[in-house]
Amino acid sequence: MTFDDRASTADTDDERDALLSTLGLDTQLKPPQKNLSNPKLVKISAEEARQRKKSKAKEAAARRIQPLRKSRRVAEKDKMEIPKVISLHEHSYDKPTFDLIPKAVAPILAPGPAYSFDDYEEHAPRPTRRQDSRLQFEGRWAGVFTPNLTPEEMFRSGAFGGCFFRNTYSRVAKTELLATKDVEELPFTLDASATPRLLTSSEPDASVNRFLVTAGQSLEEWEKAGWIWQGDPRGWAQWYVRFWGGRRCKDDERQVKRWLKVAGPTGRFKRALLKKIHQSGGKAAVGDEDVGRVLRQCLWQWGYELNENEFQNAMAG
Repeated sequence: MTFDDRASTADTDDERDALLSTLGLDTQLKPPQKNLSNPKLVKISAEEARQRKKSKAKEAAARRIQPLRKSRRVAEKDKMEIPKVISLHEHSYDKPTFDLIPKAVAPILAPGPAYSFDDYEEHAPRPTRRQDSRLQFEGRWAGVFTPNLTPEEMFRSGAFGGCFFRNTYSRVAKTELLATKDVEELPFTLDASATPRLLTSSEPDASVNRFLVTAGQSLEEWEKAGWIWQGDPRGWAQWYVRFWGGRRCKDDERQVKRWLKVAGPTGRFKRALLKKIHQSGGKAAVGDEDVGRVLRQCLWQWGYELNENEFQNAMAG
């Protein structure tokens, strides 16, 4: 640019400033604005990048879209109105309480003799009956093994579909089990017409059971589960008949512990029946045999009936 050009430009600037001044506007030129549309990226460390990535992941999780479909249970839960807690002193919201059956304590079985031979036996007197209808055995079994049905009561009213003493083969004892032989050993007798129906039927019949339903497994299933001892190859009920009659042997402790797990104070099936009766009306439902019918039959075959007195004692804790 020549000197004359610069002079001309200066004159033009002076004229512009004079015009702006007469209009009351600022005549001082403002510095040109920087283009911020594409700012330069600020470099960050690898650690900062990881932290930002974690932060974005947390934000995404917090904004996670709810599923379009909900289960019926969840939908009904969402409809429930829960009072909002305003303060610790106003409008408190308590957690729901459940009226459960009382806890029970399993009895402790005292140590017993060690039997050196499978066929070694001792003899004890038969049990007596307590005022609460439970059986009272002597020695370390007292207050621990407390069924309230004798073997005769159990079989006479119907157990195991009427076929517990049928002719069969024992895979444990590896011998035939003859109905006539085992029935002759029983400490009780039934009418000649009742024996085939209640004891030696070839097939199980639920209609002869006390509660008219089938409960429990077959001898073959017991054998596969390892529950059968060769001294009593027919199973628990055969052991119980002989124990009630006074025989004592090496398998007593195992069988009593099995009974405790079924019908004892903490027994699984007893507790399940207690819960069903309690939820169905409590004491009033004890006599309703439709409540827990299969559980009742199962317990019956373990020498136990959950009657009104038993229910009240259990609920008393």
